[in-house]
Amino acid sequence: MIYIDPGSDKHIIESRQLESEYKEACQWINELGLEYKRTRFGSYEKDFDAFIKTGGLKSPTENLKTFFNAHLEANELIRIKNAFDSLNSDYAFEAIKKTVSGQRFRNSCKSDYSRDFAFELSMASRFLKAGYEVDVRTITDLIVDIDGRPLYVECKRIKSANQLEKRVREANEQTRKRVESNKASKAKSFIALNLTDVINPDAMPMIASSLGYYKNASAQTLKDFIISKKNSLSKKKHNKCLGVFTEFTTQGFINNPESYAFVHLREGNFYQYPLKDNDRQFLDSFAHKLGNQNLL
Repeated sequence: MIYIDPGSDKHIIESRQLESEYKEACQWINELGLEYKRTRFGSYEKDFDAFIKTGGLKSPTENLKTFFNAHLEANELIRIKNAFDSLNSDYAFEAIKKTVSGQRFRNSCKSDYSRDFAFELSMASRFLKAGYEVDVRTITDLIVDIDGRPLYVECKRIKSANQLEKRVREANEQTRKRVESNKASKAKSFIALNLTDVINPDAMPMIASSLGYYKNASAQTLKDFIISKKNSLSKKKHNKCLGVFTEFTTQGFINNPESYAFVHLREGNFYQYPLKDNDRQFLDSFAHKLGNQNLL
């Protein structure tokens, strides 16, 4: 198992700066011809205002869940905007139109294609931040150029543990067909899974006394889940697939009088399949670059 965030840095953003970045991202939606106030991101703006001005309108638990749901979505939009606002405007319009639709709360319905697509964009942003070229014309079938070698990435947002084995099997079958259709013998693939809704289905925030404790708890939670699901993660594996990238995002609060802070942590690791030496070297050449990335 490869940890892509070993010894990751603290990326500290002042709340006012984060607020400014979110407003810029919402304005970006407007500039693409989509009125953000009519989307779920307009609702998140209202959630922030209600939490700051009144402490929320519901019970303390519900108020926190509403705030942290908005906090997660705001961070994701900022990340996507900063990675994609330089791309062709026609593509950006179609991409954001798909992303801003959907329900206000991520776990309020079984099918939410807007967040499925947002995860694909988020994965693409990891590679863009790492300095690689991404074929955005077929974003649902992510293709990355890794130093001249094509890499196919199949993205799946998993909603329940019962889906895991089936979705991995489907993804491996899809990546096998896609790699075989590429005449380049060096083409490889991997599967990317977002497990946030499986590991923390109620979207409960994490409260910790220090950032170090928070990060360790998050990393251990994902590691324990991956180890317990090794068989499911290997279904229909093939020699052109490097393994399974897993992502788990948490929201929380550092409850320390010396350093109170809200936390947005995007945990990631790579469950690699048995690889030949040259394939392992290829994976090592880019895997760690996908982590420790500043939101801005």
